[in-house]
Amino acid sequence: MIFYLFTMNNMLIVKVAVAAFILSTFSHAQAENLTKDKSFMLGAYYYAWYEAPKNENDIGWMKKALRGRLKPVQLPKLGVYDSRDPKVIKGHIKQSKHAGIDFWSVSWWGKNRQDETFKDHILKHPDADKLKYAVLYESTGRLGSMRSPSYKNLVPDFDYFNEQYFNHPNYLKVDGKPVVFIYLTRVYFRRDDGKKALKSLRNKYPNLYIVGDDVFGPNYPASAASQWNAITAYDVYGQSTKITGGTKAGIERLKNNYSKAKIKANKAGAGFVPAIAPGYNDRAVRKGNPGRSRFFDDVKGSKEGDLFRSMIKDVAMPLADPKAKNMIMVTSFNEWYEDTQIEPTSGKAKLPVSKDDSKSGNFFTEDNLYHDYGSFYLDILRSEFGQ
Repeated sequence: MIFYLFTMNNMLIVKVAVAAFILSTFSHAQAENLTKDKSFMLGAYYYAWYEAPKNENDIGWMKKALRGRLKPVQLPKLGVYDSRDPKVIKGHIKQSKHAGIDFWSVSWWGKNRQDETFKDHILKHPDADKLKYAVLYESTGRLGSMRSPSYKNLVPDFDYFNEQYFNHPNYLKVDGKPVVFIYLTRVYFRRDDGKKALKSLRNKYPNLYIVGDDVFGPNYPASAASQWNAITAYDVYGQSTKITGGTKAGIERLKNNYSKAKIKANKAGAGFVPAIAPGYNDRAVRKGNPGRSRFFDDVKGSKEGDLFRSMIKDVAMPLADPKAKNMIMVTSFNEWYEDTQIEPTSGKAKLPVSKDDSKSGNFFTEDNLYHDYGSFYLDILRSEFGQ
């Protein structure tokens, strides 16, 4: 509709308003068409470290998770499970497929129970071929302290991966190269001894596709990206909503950080992998970090999942990088201790809760509301990525 006004000032206002409307409509249409224009590779960080409690009435490992401290508790849909349970593995694969997830990046801390669970239970499961799998190399568990690291395990660990994982038919490969995610490369591999260790690894295994957890904050150093095939950020919360709260400003901060890092990575010949997370609360396992709900604090009427949707539509999709096969990572599928999981809860509670079992009644929640969200986050991914 066009309105004719009879003063130059008013005519200018109308022109500006119409232009803004056209631009906003065009941008919205672009966002709606992103899934049509791009084929995304969607991954999620996966944790195989859970063991079922001996007593069936005990909530076991959920005592160390926010959702296990709420009143009433919000437990996983599959119960307080054991990661080796074939029914649980089957359920997780089915849930991932529903969400459109293509692969898991599985946390690896060494040759321990988790490794056996990954190698002998997940990869040997009858439904394993429905997904792809990559190693998430946990630097803090393999390379020593951040202040005084030791790299003696690096090459031997990759020898082990080469023997046990890389040749598996369901192991994730990019351009024929086995993919490995390395946690906290921004800490362990910018120092001279870290660079030297990485060079030794590359010399022995030149045919690797290594994704470095290298992005945190607005000032990504251009010189760092050249070490990696692609760079990403595991910690979404720490550079967005931890600083700003659950606000639109947090999303803008994250997008700004990622945009700058992507430009620098591409100039260095590396790809960029945006990461998204639904929320964060680790107060049941460590002190010092403020918890965050899963909706916007500064948007009237904001609902559960709005923050996650915004990360998908406003950050991840526009910044997905063809140089990295348009890969996007979700932090996480089932890291319950930090409450970043998208894995379904039971969905039994009709109302959100803000009370917990601490002495104050709100130490863990800080009076934030937590919904028993069921399969909602799987459904969001399915909807936004057009599955």
